[in-house]
Amino acid sequence: MGLSFLTPMLLAGAALVAVPVVLHLLMKRRPVKLDFPALRFLRHKAAANRRQLRLSHLLLLLLRMAALALLALALARPTLRGAGWLADGEGPVAAVLVVDTAPRMLLVEANETRLENAAALAKMLLAKLPPTSQVAVVDTTGGIATFSPTVAAAATRIDRLAGATPSLTLAAAMAAGYKLLATVPDRHREMYVFTDCSHGAWDGQAPQELSAAHPDISLVYIDVGARNPQNFAIDSVDVTGDLLAAGTPLALTAATSRAGPDANRDIAVEMLGDDGRYTRRAIKRCSWKSGAVGQVAFEISGLEPGVRQGRVILEGSDALEADNVRYFTVEVGSPARVLVAAPAPAQATGRCVMQAIAPASLRKAGKARFEATLQDVAQLEAVPWDGYEGMVLVDPPPLPVRTWDLLWQWVAGGKGLVVWLGPQAADAGRFNSDAAQKVLGGKIVRVWRSPDDANFLAPASLDHPVLAAFRRVGDAVPWQDFPVHRHWEFQPNEAAPGAAGEAVAAIPVAAYRNGLPAILEHRVGQGTVITITTPVSQSAGDPAAWNTLATGFEPWPFVMLANETLLHSIDTADDRNVLAGTPAVMHLERRDIASAFVRTPAGDDFPVAVDQRRGTITVTATQMPGNYVLRSGGAVGGITKGFSANLVSAATDTLRLSEPALAATFGEGRKLAATEAELVRDVKLERVGTELSGWIILLAAAAMAGDWIVANRFYAPRDDAQPPTATTAGFSPAAVVPPSPRTPPPLPGTPPPLPTMEEVGA
Repeated sequence: MGLSFLTPMLLAGAALVAVPVVLHLLMKRRPVKLDFPALRFLRHKAAANRRQLRLSHLLLLLLRMAALALLALALARPTLRGAGWLADGEGPVAAVLVVDTAPRMLLVEANETRLENAAALAKMLLAKLPPTSQVAVVDTTGGIATFSPTVAAAATRIDRLAGATPSLTLAAAMAAGYKLLATVPDRHREMYVFTDCSHGAWDGQAPQELSAAHPDISLVYIDVGARNPQNFAIDSVDVTGDLLAAGTPLALTAATSRAGPDANRDIAVEMLGDDGRYTRRAIKRCSWKSGAVGQVAFEISGLEPGVRQGRVILEGSDALEADNVRYFTVEVGSPARVLVAAPAPAQATGRCVMQAIAPASLRKAGKARFEATLQDVAQLEAVPWDGYEGMVLVDPPPLPVRTWDLLWQWVAGGKGLVVWLGPQAADAGRFNSDAAQKVLGGKIVRVWRSPDDANFLAPASLDHPVLAAFRRVGDAVPWQDFPVHRHWEFQPNEAAPGAAGEAVAAIPVAAYRNGLPAILEHRVGQGTVITITTPVSQSAGDPAAWNTLATGFEPWPFVMLANETLLHSIDTADDRNVLAGTPAVMHLERRDIASAFVRTPAGDDFPVAVDQRRGTITVTATQMPGNYVLRSGGAVGGITKGFSANLVSAATDTLRLSEPALAATFGEGRKLAATEAELVRDVKLERVGTELSGWIILLAAAAMAGDWIVANRFYAPRDDAQPPTATTAGFSPAAVVPPSPRTPPPLPGTPPPLPTMEEVGA
């Protein structure tokens, strides 16, 4: 506990406790001599009365001195605080203001954004800081945390804050503030966190752990969140494959949410033209339900070959503009050439894969996504692979070491390989050559059997690009309707960096219900290998069929899986759709280009270097959401690519935490101010402490009441008392105690005259 005084000079008033002592000495009543005979019996009584009167006088004196001392102490305004000494409470302090500047802070309520509200409270707080205080402003954009030269400079820094893509979480910004405050241990240290108390700001964060690790630093949260937000939000846009064949429609799915009452609003899709303008291609009326999420699907046809960019936009405006638009980039080209290798008879064993990736009807119409060629796996080396971008091995047998080596070199050059393992692998010992493990990133161990229908594909999440397309249906994927009776148990290699820095171990993407890997991914140089541990080469009538993925009733999950695995393995070149703030890697496929230029969504151009060894460009300046265009060379013979950057959903999530969630996030005993008055109160409690003047005045009043009680109790006149007469000649009972009227008690605070030996007779 710490104790200090806001007006310590008034403690000099405690010297007034000497007044009762002086009055006691000066106002002592002079004795009156009276002659009484035979005082032998009265002397003993007088001595006892004298001792009692001394005690009564001492008690009365102490009460009066205590009343004066307590009044002086109350005027000095003592304060009490829970931690630290407050002798320098009004001296210079070291303060860090942590401000959330994520786009969700631009939510408008009462004609004011959350960031403007935070800036107003922050400037009010700065105005109340003691002179020569050290102040730092830390925001979530990730700048260097440092103290401003003056308080006025910190106020200017507050004025310049703007909503931007966050590079730090709010908890990480607090950690930077604590680290900065640790450099000034000789001052009272304070931290103020300006937050909208939303899920986007605090989900998965634990700020109470930070505050618990720094108990000597005062912490106050300032709540600037909207109490009744009204907002339409496009949370994300899902593109089902950003590499399209010419003539293939682009499928888009927009995820939406609503804060506020139910309403209807339109959502539109616009494509960016060569002239830099957006052209509307589709529009739909959307019914927005309060507190609910929804989905809106679009299909855009007739896209010309090349890099195509667009956006999904909300019609009209609302309280938060940052989540009213989402961007996307796709590349339209000729169908990718794919080689499908299956065991003999290839027409039978490879039929399911061929129909899934290149249906006959679409091939005839020229709208197939892939240009697929079927080949007997035994004749795999007889076909040149240079013209193919991807390959599918359907139930491959043990291949010669030379074939595996050729596959490794081919994939490492940027190609894609999908392997469906099945019964043709036969002997794990023969199949698991070192060359095979180098390509697959692991080895097969044994066949896992499930005679009943209890085992099937059961992805734990849909975050991987291979499974992202299934988000449109979510939990509606009926994997349990396509049981897997047998599959290979696949053991990835031990994870270790390879000679060129690539991982040598396959990474599980999805598992079966029994927990064993079902789909694995392995990066080989610039290419990708996808391995599925059960085959799709057996007919529906085969009693020894390992699964019903391709032969069950309406096997659309298999069709999607076959296409997505092949697309992911082939399309490993460019990052066409990234989160704002994360790097985007673009492959030029040419080594004769030294530099390129990137045009930002704001229309600015800046140069980027080309990695000549890899033929890639890495763009790190992606904080601004929107469509980016990369150009190198002229209009003829040059290269044009592009990518889109979108805000992470947490950056625009304004849903407020519930009170229990706030308590769990900030911890018990948190200080959460929402208004200027509450902020002043909490700052006072943190810096000045709790004033004790009121309690001390109550104690002074109690001391004065005690003075009155003691004065009336011990010095009230006796009923049998009578003033002595001056003509008394001798001792007589009638002369000593004559009847007399009752006299009123003395006034409170006025000491009665003290009896002396002369008054009772010498």
